[in-house]
Amino acid sequence: MDLRIDELKGEMDSWEFPLHMIDFETTAVAIPFHRNMKPYEGIAFQFSHHTIDQKGKIRHAGQFLNVDRGKFPNFEFVRALKKELDQDNGTIFRYASHENTYLNIIYTQLKEAPVQEVPDKDELCAWIQSITHSTGRQAEEWEGTRTMVDLLEMVKRFYYDPFACGSNSIKAVLPAVLNRSKYLQQKYSQPVYGTAKIPSLNYKDKVWIEIKNGTVTNPYDLLPPLFEDATDEQLEEYITDPMLAEGGAAMMAYAKMQFVEMSEKERKSVAEGLLRYCELDTFAMVLIWEFFSTNLKQ
Repeated sequence: MDLRIDELKGEMDSWEFPLHMIDFETTAVAIPFHRNMKPYEGIAFQFSHHTIDQKGKIRHAGQFLNVDRGKFPNFEFVRALKKELDQDNGTIFRYASHENTYLNIIYTQLKEAPVQEVPDKDELCAWIQSITHSTGRQAEEWEGTRTMVDLLEMVKRFYYDPFACGSNSIKAVLPAVLNRSKYLQQKYSQPVYGTAKIPSLNYKDKVWIEIKNGTVTNPYDLLPPLFEDATDEQLEEYITDPMLAEGGAAMMAYAKMQFVEMSEKERKSVAEGLLRYCELDTFAMVLIWEFFSTNLKQ
């Protein structure tokens, strides 16, 4: 393992608490879900949000999921996200460029929306600009004063672990840090997640550490699949952007909720699965931060 402590510390000292970890689930399909949309135009239907305060208190602070058939969610999505992140000036984290890209997409959609339909469009656009950088697809260029920090870039620059098998995917980095950290193993082998110690919106008394043959099981493998009978090939049919490869099941679930007649019980089950899955994405970011933070103290 190679962890560049001194360089990493320089970056972490610049971060402002409380820290905010966010993750989006999105889709972009050939046949749009909604009228007046272009083929492959982006839809943001879900986010998860964890916070970490100055004392290291972790909390699953919020979430959003559109479950209504036929409802265009993007503007409500960004309003909900703004409400979550507008309480302070803490540093915001994403993992990879996906969240920045989709906020740029929503920015363009807002710009094109009639003001009578979206009276707060200017306020939302200004806020999006404050936490993102432009992607080059707009006539405008900007770099927000509170631009999100890419945790993936921190991993690429400061952390290499053979346990991740050459991948920087969060689903590869998470088991790597868990297998390296006795602190995290001891802490999360206890049912502390989803309690007063670490509040959660979707889990109760959750144990995240299971060790088999001396190796920590990837927490993603502890979650039941959203679709028991879906093959990898079927999931890939829903993927139109390489950045979304790991969200294939979530995209498929959302498409099913939009297009397929299902009972309220089945709809509720799919929604609960989506919420648990997305929460783990932002909790994985928290665990990577904890790994970095505890190593700095050693």
